[in-house]
Amino acid sequence: MRILFLVRRVGPYHDVRFEAAGKVLDLTVVETRADSIEYPWTTGISARHYGLSSLGRAADPEVGLRGPVLEEAVGRCFETVRPEVVVCTGWADPEYHAALRRCQSRKIPVVLMSDSTYDDEPRTWLKERLKRTLVGAYSAAVVAGSRSRCYLRGLGFPDEAIFEPWDVVDNEYFATTSAASLKMFDRPYFLCISRYLPKKNLFRLVEAFAAYRMKHGAASWDLVILGSGELERQLGAAVEKAGVAAAVHRPGFVQYGDLPAYYHQAGACILPSTSDQWGLAINEAMAAELPVLVSVACGCCPDLVVEGQTGYSFDPLDVAGLSDLLYRMATLSVEQRRQMGRSGYERVKKFSPERFAEGLVGAVSYASRHPAKVGVGTRLILGALAKKG
Repeated sequence: MRILFLVRRVGPYHDVRFEAAGKVLDLTVVETRADSIEYPWTTGISARHYGLSSLGRAADPEVGLRGPVLEEAVGRCFETVRPEVVVCTGWADPEYHAALRRCQSRKIPVVLMSDSTYDDEPRTWLKERLKRTLVGAYSAAVVAGSRSRCYLRGLGFPDEAIFEPWDVVDNEYFATTSAASLKMFDRPYFLCISRYLPKKNLFRLVEAFAAYRMKHGAASWDLVILGSGELERQLGAAVEKAGVAAAVHRPGFVQYGDLPAYYHQAGACILPSTSDQWGLAINEAMAAELPVLVSVACGCCPDLVVEGQTGYSFDPLDVAGLSDLLYRMATLSVEQRRQMGRSGYERVKKFSPERFAEGLVGAVSYASRHPAKVGVGTRLILGALAKKG
């Protein structure tokens, strides 16, 4: 079957998934916002086993095409690919609404890709009721893990129509690729890879790290934070205020090719978010056999963290508890951390590009056999969304 896969922009993480899926499916990927700089990737995309194109350039690359221009672009896309199944990466974007309307008129089944969880943002009854109706237009879904599966089930999606996993990385790349030439420290360090956004909880991380340094003294590890974003200036000020400027390193946004070196030289990876749909940095860290410290608010936590075996989880609002956990990790023996890393590597094998391809094949097959019955409510919502867009 010909598969049309719509996604905002293809980055290195998507490319490896699509390469695996393209080996077993006739797959064409279309970027809906190809010029977006939300993630400033410069790494080239291979697209050897799948087709790759875009809807076209928009005046605002972060907003994308809108109105009649969007409808025309989606129409051209459908005429070119002639899809038998369409895949949408979420349900919120106008590009996906336009695709849903066209699929509805042509009776083409649609697969949903989702890593949303119930707790990743504030929920209201009305919004969830509308979403429940809209989700009924999809025939099958591929989700990130257990929390996103539970959320879709709560929206009325049948469990047998839900497949996994969506949020995977190139495990082999992070397991085997290292760059000793980037050696920066003589001892392990805590590594955090995150955009500088409020929900990433970096200010509490800095506070907890400062308390850990005060407790652990000269034997303390440093903290490396990779990323960029709107809070860069404020984060720098917080580091200075906490008195740990000499021990907190912020190289900025690091490209895909340089990431493995940071993982392989670190002592542990930490993700402190107060809200995170998944957290791909934890997949990468575990593939590199690195112990992890993961906030319970991260979607990946129940699937990837086995307490005391692959790492530890923590309450992202508990600064004192996080400080104690940093101390606990840093005082483990080298062999204890290595054993955690090995356990994590075995755990993350279940989240591989090949497993994603299997899940997508299953979802496409299910969707083709169980076309969604789009009711009046769904048609009304899609019509309203068209006017809004």
